[in-house]
Amino acid sequence: MEIKIQLSQDCFRDLRESGAYYIDKTETIQEYLEKHFERAVLFTRPRRFGKTLTMTMFRDFLDIRQDSKTIFDGLKIMNYPDLIKEYMNQYPVVFLSLKEVFGENFDSISIYFRNIISTVCKEWDVLLSSEKVNGNDKVLLESLMKRESKQEGTREALDLLSRMLCAHYQKPVFIIIDEYDVPMAKAYGTPAYDKVRDMIEHMLSSVCKTNRQVKGTLRSGCRYTVKNSTSTCVNNITPYTVLSPLFSTAIGFTDENVRKLLEDAGLVDLYDTVEEWYDGYIFGRDRMYCPWDVLSFVRSKLDGSYSEAMGPESYWLNTSETSLNLIHGFLGKTTAANERFEQLLAGNTIECSVNEFVPYHRIHESGENLWSALVETGYLTKAVTEKMLLMPLKIPNKGIQMVFRQEVWNYFNDKVDNVFVRDLVNALWAGEIQKAEAALNQILEATLSFYHEYHEYSYHLILDGFFTGLGYRVQSERETGYGRSDLIIPDPVRQRCLLLELKHVEKECEMETALQEAESQIIKKKYESELIYEGYPTRIQYGMAFCDKHTRITRVH
Repeated sequence: MEIKIQLSQDCFRDLRESGAYYIDKTETIQEYLEKHFERAVLFTRPRRFGKTLTMTMFRDFLDIRQDSKTIFDGLKIMNYPDLIKEYMNQYPVVFLSLKEVFGENFDSISIYFRNIISTVCKEWDVLLSSEKVNGNDKVLLESLMKRESKQEGTREALDLLSRMLCAHYQKPVFIIIDEYDVPMAKAYGTPAYDKVRDMIEHMLSSVCKTNRQVKGTLRSGCRYTVKNSTSTCVNNITPYTVLSPLFSTAIGFTDENVRKLLEDAGLVDLYDTVEEWYDGYIFGRDRMYCPWDVLSFVRSKLDGSYSEAMGPESYWLNTSETSLNLIHGFLGKTTAANERFEQLLAGNTIECSVNEFVPYHRIHESGENLWSALVETGYLTKAVTEKMLLMPLKIPNKGIQMVFRQEVWNYFNDKVDNVFVRDLVNALWAGEIQKAEAALNQILEATLSFYHEYHEYSYHLILDGFFTGLGYRVQSERETGYGRSDLIIPDPVRQRCLLLELKHVEKECEMETALQEAESQIIKKKYESELIYEGYPTRIQYGMAFCDKHTRITRVH
């Protein structure tokens, strides 16, 4: 079956009318409206999981100005005729996206916000001629359309629109706000943050409070982030986060979704690859995939742009600068943070107390808040299906592991002369042990301040980051032979690979013994056996011993 994948299309109506491939998530509408209706709800998911598509699906189903039977034809929601009669195209809907509200300072951000509000108001110019609408409200609406309203009026715009729409249609209004937290995420760490936060919270307060003119308010975003204060009138919002069992499969791909997509695309034999690279999330009690990664991978296979030499990619890489800054915030801070970071990169879990309700301005108040933020933004996931006081966390999959490794490179790239890194890598490929030792010792000297204590994974992390930064697909703690090798660096284009076994000692006099242990381990556990099976004719193996900022290297034959 030939399928059409459109990655850039996040509007439900446009996606359906274009004939693009769609994983049916429409039962979410029935689940919300009939099973778990709340006046004000928030769906939080990481970037690129399909939040906007979900929000526009709700809009296109409810909007009284549309006729949506055609675009929902054949989908699961059409199995609920009573719901269709009561809700489909029966309510006025105000749809607002804040994903483009950002700027260099608060004044520029405020202008973007005013422009977006003006555009939304212009969509309802019918209200200006309505005999049911208050004349004073018409004046205010026209002012908003012309961008002449003051900041206070702009923040109250949704309240004004809901009042006018309710009067005109004689029905309460649905307010849908997509990517509500982007302005705060973009302003995070700048002088504008507090004002931006107040602006967004004031707008939410005007429509989330008890209001007979508003039937329901739906929001989407990356994180739940509001003031912990009863005075904001937004504490009545029901959040459905990545830890919530309810609506856990509403946004994102389940394993069943992925299997069907691969079957429809004729790529069933690639399931294991997709699972390894893009699976691994647990939302609520359900196992989930990132749609952006899966669809990008499938499309590359179908359109011929996939590179067999390169292999799978982390398509999600660099989709959120704010989240990458969170990762960067861990590196070099404390020994405990470094050790946890190293354990994650090694494929292990760490235990943390996860708080899913931390506002942006409190993220750096504690290490636990930082780890929590990484869970919400998709860089980590829980490793269990139930909530726990101490939650085991892990990197979800290979794709996200590449993001972490790339960030390690970015961190060290600011501290180390690239000449030393390239000298190290070139010397290892060439078998020039003395040059490799000299370059690595220079690197350790430059990065000494990164660590307060030294562990084997400290050096593991440095080498992993350097090779990743140079474009290699590093395999860390990979099972091979009769054990797990520390680092394997394949170069499939040149049909060669490096295998590194690392040892850490407390005293320099112990380094020679450590090198012998590394060599013995490589040989006895037959680490190169898998590499032989995979067809690498050139296999270069090294034992490395580390003591503080010193290293010794031996080649294993």
